[in-house]
Amino acid sequence: MLRLLLLSLCLGGVALAQPVPVPEEPSVFPPGDGQEETFYACTACHSTAIIRRSGFTRAQWDGLMDWMVEKQGMNPLEPADRRQIVDYLAQHYGPRTAPSRGRNPFLN
Repeated sequence: MLRLLLLSLCLGGVALAQPVPVPEEPSVFPPGDGQEETFYACTACHSTAIIRRSGFTRAQWDGLMDWMVEKQGMNPLEPADRRQIVDYLAQHYGPRTAPSRGRNPFLN
């Protein structure tokens, strides 16, 4: 009986240690012009996770918009909305630079 109790306590602790999912709301994105527009346009079809782990240039984000319309059936955005969203994505989810070799990335 004691073993069963200890096992249930251990398993309960594992369940509590699971990562907390990121809420799907505009505030998951960095603040800035286009934050809400980007959130609502993009989450109509997919979660924010795919955006948050991407790192594309402005041209790549723009090309991705064409691909989503042509291949995924996304409704085309108005030109001004598209420009605002692509600008936002390029600013906040642009290419990442790797730290130089031999340099500690945690030190300035």
